[in-house]
Amino acid sequence: MKHLLFPFLLVAISIASAQETTPSLWSFGLRGGWTSTTISRYDGGRMDEVYSSRSGIEVGIQSRYEVNSWLALRANLSFMQRSHRMDRNLNYINPVFTEHINSYLMLPMMADFSFGGDYLRGHLFAGAFAGYWLTEQRRGKTYWMTDYYVYFEDFDERRDFTSEDNRFNFGLSLGASLSYSLSSKVDLAIDAIYYYDLTSHHIGSPHLADPRYLNTISLSLSVNYKL
Repeated sequence: MKHLLFPFLLVAISIASAQETTPSLWSFGLRGGWTSTTISRYDGGRMDEVYSSRSGIEVGIQSRYEVNSWLALRANLSFMQRSHRMDRNLNYINPVFTEHINSYLMLPMMADFSFGGDYLRGHLFAGAFAGYWLTEQRRGKTYWMTDYYVYFEDFDERRDFTSEDNRFNFGLSLGASLSYSLSSKVDLAIDAIYYYDLTSHHIGSPHLADPRYLNTISLSLSVNYKL
């Protein structure tokens, strides 16, 4: 019986050794973090509107394929909030504003240039992304006027999309990351990625173009497993 088990034991040891020495080409991970978004919009005579950034969350998955020791291809699929705020400068006592909480499904595909040692490595990203606008929640304070009074009212509503909305967007993505290997199979990474829209998320009416571009910074933490 010992003579029969010995060859199988040698094969098992050889397979285990090969798995330890062969580099893993594919890795998959979970990511989550924080976003900050600003909007670029032509004022078009709206001198009383002031736009500012708003923060949100990001959660998703990612995959990475190593081409060689310094180059990899990477793709993320994330649910991302890309929110901003508009304040009206009407010189009233009560502020008039609208917060736009936009939810997007984002898919960036980037080249990953890495450098460093076996445990701690730096990364630089460059690529493009595609996004799909899922929902928009609006909240804030509005007003209406009569001959004698100005009334203010809070609102919080989900906005329905119209033909003037462009729900698909495309753009460029650039970033940097720092990763640390906990073992031969698991590593942690901190990412900072900038998303720059090349398409407006608002088409406008046939008689009035009103382009609006979103720009988002994402800071996230990911846990990755090498196959």
